[in-house]
Amino acid sequence: MTLSKLFPRLIAVLIITALGLIVGFLILVSNGSVVGREFSPDNFSIRRFKYNKVPYLDWVIVRKSTVDETPYIQQELIDLGILPINATAKNWHLISEQNLTRSLLPPECDARFLTHYLELKNYSNSNYLEIFVEWNQEHPDLAPIFWPHIIEMAQQEAYLKIPEIMEFALNDCPKNPTEFSDELNTLVALAYLDLAKIDYDLGRLERAKVRLQLSLEAESSVEAQNLLDDIASSGIKEMAQ
Repeated sequence: MTLSKLFPRLIAVLIITALGLIVGFLILVSNGSVVGREFSPDNFSIRRFKYNKVPYLDWVIVRKSTVDETPYIQQELIDLGILPINATAKNWHLISEQNLTRSLLPPECDARFLTHYLELKNYSNSNYLEIFVEWNQEHPDLAPIFWPHIIEMAQQEAYLKIPEIMEFALNDCPKNPTEFSDELNTLVALAYLDLAKIDYDLGRLERAKVRLQLSLEAESSVEAQNLLDDIASSGIKEMAQ
């Protein structure tokens, strides 16, 4: 076959190959688009993200882009001296993630249990203020007692128990700071104890120990202390996760 006849065929093969690669890339991009929201317990930032990856794999083919959606409660907590100024968001926990049909292991999105309350708004107010911004203004003596526990629980990823604490503050809290602190400490201690029991049953012993220690810091408990002693004396090794 002469070069003059081979060349057009070679060009056709190259064009078909290039088109196939382009179509394949577009399919990967369209099917691997991931969007969601995440929360940082370091400074209470919330952001929306988007990226593309190969379905079923962790190969990112379009770099992650983000848009800030932090509610005003963050600035409120900074103004109150509860959150540090200019704290860097180093850790991010998922609030939501969409297009998970091609994910073998859908991620946990537990941060939503906190951000739901951080973003709650009072629509009966013309300013549409966030519920907990109003709560801070109505309870200036309770806010410095309340929020450090919430921040600690978020940093410890104890999100599953946070709704109980938030509902207590909204609906059942006493106005007296001493009574409020006592009841809050009891709830926090029980929350950490419950989560520690789950961790213990799942073999996550180091995490269980941390949560038991936090439970005891909030309020002394024979049950928490006994479980902590059992972990320390059992010699059981951490189960592989």
